[in-house]
Amino acid sequence: MNALNITKWLIVVLAAVCMAWVGLNIVHGYINSLLQVLGLSVLAICLYKFPDRALTFSWVFAVIWLSVSVWWLYIALHDVGGMPSVISVLAIVLLCAGLGFYYAAALKLFTYLHKAVNPWLMHALFASCWTLAELARAQWFTGFPWSAIGYAHVNSSLSYAAPWVGVYGIGFVAAFISSWLAIQILSQEKTVFLKVKIAVVLLLISFPAIREEDTQGKILKVNLLQANISQTTKFNSGRQQALDWYAEELKKTKADVTVLPEIAIPYFVNELPAGYWETLTDKFKVEKQVALLGIPTLDKEKGYGNSAVGLGFGVERQYDKYHLVPFGEFTPESMKWFTRLMVNDMGDFNRGAVKQPPFIWQDHNFSMTICYEDLFGEDLAVRFVDTDHIPTVFVNISNVAWFGDSMVVNQHLDIARMRSLEFDRPTIRATNTGGTAIISAEGRIVQQLPSFVRGNLQGQVLSKDSGITPFAYWAGHWGLMPLWIVCLFVMGLALYLKRRSDKPNQHL
Repeated sequence: MNALNITKWLIVVLAAVCMAWVGLNIVHGYINSLLQVLGLSVLAICLYKFPDRALTFSWVFAVIWLSVSVWWLYIALHDVGGMPSVISVLAIVLLCAGLGFYYAAALKLFTYLHKAVNPWLMHALFASCWTLAELARAQWFTGFPWSAIGYAHVNSSLSYAAPWVGVYGIGFVAAFISSWLAIQILSQEKTVFLKVKIAVVLLLISFPAIREEDTQGKILKVNLLQANISQTTKFNSGRQQALDWYAEELKKTKADVTVLPEIAIPYFVNELPAGYWETLTDKFKVEKQVALLGIPTLDKEKGYGNSAVGLGFGVERQYDKYHLVPFGEFTPESMKWFTRLMVNDMGDFNRGAVKQPPFIWQDHNFSMTICYEDLFGEDLAVRFVDTDHIPTVFVNISNVAWFGDSMVVNQHLDIARMRSLEFDRPTIRATNTGGTAIISAEGRIVQQLPSFVRGNLQGQVLSKDSGITPFAYWAGHWGLMPLWIVCLFVMGLALYLKRRSDKPNQHL
């Protein structure tokens, strides 16, 4: 391999790492847009200059970008799960390698078709191919949409499109811009006008979004609990700590709604010390307050559940997690050997229904998600179809103790912020170790607890019962199918033009 080839591959690798750095939230996340657009532009430049290597460039880029974005899975597999280092690394690489084929195949098709279309359709084709890969990653084989490029723009002017087209629509626009920027950089005419044009576009996409805070709605006083119990001690020495601390905090809470993290109570109800559960339920029967807490549940017919239980609603309410974590909360029979390598293999959970009613209290509708369920905006959109019980507040309970002190906290907060922007609803999050926060309907983090401290976050949230956003409407009725159709239409049009342009050559 000569020096020129080494340089090409180094550029691809650096561009992929640059795009993954979005998760670090450098400068409070205000340069995330630039990191994403510039990183993807470098890949587009390589595809335009070396189309014969599109498959390998695209695949390597995607694998590195995804691997750096989700490296924290190693902590869960090795540090917490006890899986051997080599197998942990291999598992992550194989996961990202498999996901990388979506992008490699889509962008290889792009290089086959792009010369047959005009420049603007060419950029749309690049965006369509990239977005189709993102959609496939989000929906096929249970879906793993972490680090979709649209999240890089939660702070920027592109986020104005969130209530209309959602995170994947934003990703389409960002990919379009990346392709356009690549062509400008490759242009032989480096005029002053061209440089100004590039600078203006980069400034526009990275300019912080400014939104006026909505004051219409009903105020809720919230208390979000964060026990900071290590995952390695959660089911042994930390169990009693959890019981004692959460019980004490629930007894003295004065908030309208108090939220505990995912599996905050690490026991089934029938295993709790005598009188413990009755003490909690009695408090919320007599006082005008509610509590939402994470606890494992057991049904003789359905099996185990990763659940959120609501106290103080007149009757005990329960939400069961729908999007289970592959290999963490369920495992195909053919892969059971893999999870048995982990020390903390808890077996399979039962899957809840995709459309579960909100927890209704007074005039507030609490829409629950557990762990990474809030990545799937199309599932949340279904909850807005029944306009009589649309969510007024999103509540996410999570436990990122599995992933240690990593960028996963920033990534998950940006995901939650994007959901608030898409649906114009506030989000409150209670986590075990980090990311406990109050997020306004405008996607702004109003308050946040520091990571790795034990404490409670007390504040206010504006519960909104306003109309639904365009994204909530179309995604609620048709899921992500409209985006699939748009992208496939662009690709179909490019294929038609390609075949038409090839016909004269067949008669020569």
